[in-house]
This record gives sequence, C-alpha cells and structure tokens, in this order.
Amino acid sequence: MRKFVPLFTLILFLGTLPLLPGCGSSAPEKASGPVASMQNLMQGVSEQKMEVVWEFLPASYQSDVNGLAHQFADKMDPEIYNEMFGILQRVSKLLQDKKEYVLKNEMLENPQTSPEEVAKYYDPSVDILTTLANSDLSSLEKLKTFDGGKFLAASGTKIAKDFATISDLMPQEEGKPGFYEKLKQAKVTLISEKDDMAKIKIEVPGEGIQEEDMVKVEDKWIPKTLADNWKSKIDSAKQNLDKLKPEDITAKKDQALAGFKAVNATLAQLENAKTEKEFNDQLTQQVRPLAAIAPMMLMMMAQSAMQQGGGDAFAGGPQVMNGSPGEAKIIDPNTMIDIVINKKLSPGEQDPIIDEILQSANDTESLQVIPNVDGEITTFKVYPVEDVEAFSKKIKFGKPTKVDAQSRSITVELK
Repeated sequence: MRKFVPLFTLILFLGTLPLLPGCGSSAPEKASGPVASMQNLMQGVSEQKMEVVWEFLPASYQSDVNGLAHQFADKMDPEIYNEMFGILQRVSKLLQDKKEYVLKNEMLENPQTSPEEVAKYYDPSVDILTTLANSDLSSLEKLKTFDGGKFLAASGTKIAKDFATISDLMPQEEGKPGFYEKLKQAKVTLISEKDDMAKIKIEVPGEGIQEEDMVKVEDKWIPKTLADNWKSKIDSAKQNLDKLKPEDITAKKDQALAGFKAVNATLAQLENAKTEKEFNDQLTQQVRPLAAIAPMMLMMMAQSAMQQGGGDAFAGGPQVMNGSPGEAKIIDPNTMIDIVINKKLSPGEQDPIIDEILQSANDTESLQVIPNVDGEITTFKVYPVEDVEAFSKKIKFGKPTKVDAQSRSITVELK
C-alpha cells in the first residue's frame, strides 16, 4: 500500500480532509483559469495564507467536509471530546511553562536526536500544538458551527507560519531554496485547454517538471486526481462515521473519563513542580514512553511535511502518512521500532525501502512507516511491530548488522 502523496496533493489535503470541517466562506473568485487557479494556490501557500486552500475547493466539496464535521459532532460525546482538548491545552501550556526542564530532561539523550537539535524546533512545534488546542476545533459546540475558511485564515495561517519557521531552521544545500521559496518561484504554464479539461506544466527552479491534468468543477479548476478521488474519500469517511455509534461511545465513557482523570492528576504534579529534579522525578512510568518520543515525533512530523532531502520535489516531495479522515490511531511507543541506515537517503532512495518494509508485513494496511533524515543517518520509524528480532529476519533490502530488542532498533547495511 502506498503511504505517501506528491507535493501538490499534499498541499490540498493538508488543508482539507483532516482539519477542515465547517461552513465554506464565500471569498471572491481570484482564479479564472487552470493556470491562475494553481498559481494562486501555490502563491497563497508560499505566503502562509492558508485560506486559499479552502477557496480553491468547489462549493460542493466544502459542503461535503461540512457534512462530515456535523455528522461527527452529532455522534460524539461532548464531555469526552471537550475533556480531550482540555488535556491538550494543559499539555501545551505545560510545554511552554516548563520548557527549560523539558529540554534538560535526560530522556532527550538519544543518538538520533540531540537536545540542542530539539531546542531549535521546540518553540514553533509547541506553538503548533497550542494553536490547535485553542482553535475552533477545541469544543464540540464550536465544531457544530465551524467555518473552514475562518479556521484556515486564523489558526491555519498561524500553523503554516510555524511550519515555515521550522523549514527555515532545517539544513539546506547552499544555493537551493527552501520549500516555501520553491513555491514562490514556481512557474505554471498552459499546455492545452478544451471545454472543462486542461493540462498545465509546473516548473520549479532546480527541480523537475510536473504536468498536471486539470478539470473544471463548479467554476473551479482543480487537479483531475483530486476530482477523481474526492467522492470515494468522502464516502469512505462517511462510512467510518456511520460505524461510530453514540451508544458505543457512552458505554466506554466511564473508562475514558477515568483515564482522563489519571492523566490530569499526572499533569497537575508536573505543573506544580518547582525544580528541575522535582519535575523529572514526577515523570512516572506511564508518562516516560510518550515523553521520550514526543519531541522526536514533533520534529519528524515537521520534517516529513517539509524536507526535500535533496531529491526531486515532484517525484518524492514532502512526505506524509496517507490515510482517510477519521482513521487516526494512537501510537503505542512499545510497538514502534527504528530501522537505522548510516547514510543520507533522498526521497527517491527512501521510496523502494518503504515499499519493501510494507511488503514485509502480513497486513500492509495497518503497518505505518515514517522516514526521517538527520545529518548522514536515515531512520525509518515503523509500527506496529511486536517482535523486533522476528521483524529483522524479514528485511530483504539490506543486511541487519545490529538488532537491539531493548532500544527496539535495527541497524541495516544496504546492499
């Protein structure tokens, strides 16, 4: 199963499927043709004006996303939903207030990620979490009247600016522009146009050339791939929400609230810590596994969305997990492994390895792979994997030279 999507599909779906439930805003039409439509989208994203993503969508597509939000809001228990976001708000504030303690915590000592490296990305990463925690997504009541355009113009733009900051902090080859600068320099030209169909060419200095088929849907020019797949994605999301029964949620409510109570008690201890030692002593065994990987995961999320890795932006592009709305799953750190390769791999070099990792699983639909490049080392986070030793024997793309069950890592020498 393919886990990644190209650059321009990423731009569209980052702003639409996962986070954009709501009522479409009626912004004035800015793009009158296929070239202007794509150029306007890319220019807006390059300037972190994320409302352009919403404006790019046809009205019926906006209505589809609205419907998903309303369907979810009608079924979800308000107390559970609001408590979840309440915890998220406490966590984001804790990360702000106890920044000094967090950055000095011994759990950040990791051969793949140094405390100094984490510190560079800390503030913008925490800002992203804080923005989401306090956005119009933060209560079920707000979700019922959510406006996607307003969300993108406010919270979406803040998040994009933080991603831009993270992108600027990432190492860049001398003379090569970063992600947003590439979008600014991109040139879009028309190849052909007939009736409601067109073909455009997208050129980025120093990168490859991509041809994109465009179609006109309700007076909006969008990529044909988006139009072809939209209905199936929305139908799949609706089916998933149909399976969400209010009575099933209610049946697990007491258990969920008990879990939230325990988390809140732990957060209270951490919030009240007066010294670095006291703070570290309060990190119980329940908190340690998540705390150990949280900073790395924040960086990896940003890197997988932004990093070009020296490869072809259109062949590999910024890479993200490919999933349907409503399919997000909680990651158990005890089922995650690191496949470590002592070489810097471009997205094009990563792709066949990712394919082989996915093929090694019995159920490729559930296996997830997150690549990360840090200096001259490429690491693939893979989960869920129960038996590290057994999984190492399935690796065919190279020779496992070290298998460490305790650190749940496999070092591989490529063929």
